[in-house]
This record gives sequence, structure tokens and C-alpha cells, in this order.
Amino acid sequence: MFSHIISLTPEPDRLQAKAGPHHFRDALQIVLDTPTLTPSQLQYRIFNTMPGWVTRLMRLRNKLVAVFGFSTGQETMTPASDELAVGDQAGFLNVCEKYPEEIISYSEDRHMVFYLSVKKQQSSVIVSTLVNPKTLTGRIYLNAILPFHYVIARSVIQSAKKAGRL
Repeated sequence: MFSHIISLTPEPDRLQAKAGPHHFRDALQIVLDTPTLTPSQLQYRIFNTMPGWVTRLMRLRNKLVAVFGFSTGQETMTPASDELAVGDQAGFLNVCEKYPEEIISYSEDRHMVFYLSVKKQQSSVIVSTLVNPKTLTGRIYLNAILPFHYVIARSVIQSAKKAGRL
């Protein structure tokens, strides 16, 4: 189903430096058809257009978790350009760091801090997530959604590849 995506053991990098004591971390890699894209363009092309079922599932998730104080944010990225800058809002994420080979965004609420890294390599991209739960509710939520995260993360990346955006 996800034959083009490689699961990696996250390496010591900029995200790892942000890891808390009860963190979750993963990393997925896919070969690019357009290796000239910047990390910012890659983040935009992967996450701006979600598969329809993912969008519907996220709407349901947002309705269910808002009452518990979890961040719901925007469903789609709204920048006018695919070249994001530090401080830009990209969907529910805020761009916090930008380097020639990597862009890091985050979202924070009272229960957790979520980080996303899009790191460009020569002919591939590594998409990494890091979640630092801050409360018991955050830890319970994180463990409950991990099976969904596994499928959604891979589906979103695979969809971008299949649509020719990568």
C-alpha cells in the first residue's frame, strides 16, 4: 500500500533536541520526482492538499477534541506562496525554523507540542514528527491516535507523490 515510503529510525537532529521525556517520534522518507523543490515547497505540496477521507477524519477529530482543550486550527494551509518563512502560519502549524535543507513547524496547546520537520536530501525528503505530551490527557490522546497517525501520515505523503506534486 505504501511501497514508495520508507520508515526510518529518527536520527539525532534538530527535532531530537526538542524531545521531552515522554515523546513520540517518527520519520518517513520518499524519493522525489522533482528534486529541485525546497523544503518549504515540499511541506506545502505534501500538506496543502489532503486526501478527502483524511480531511473528513480531521474535521471529526477537531469536533471531538476541542472540548478537551486540544488545538484544532485550520484544515488547510493558507499562505499565498509555497515559499514559507519563519512566523508564517501553514494550516494549524507555525513555521519556527528554516534552513536551506529543512523547515520545522509546530503547534502547541495545553496538552502537547507537535513538531513537523520536512528535510530535503539530494533526491528524497524525510518528513519527521515529534510529539511532546505535556499532560496525562495529552499522553492518553497520543497513544489513542498513533494507529491513525501511522496510516494518515503515509497516506498524505503517498497522495502527494501519486498526484505528481513531489
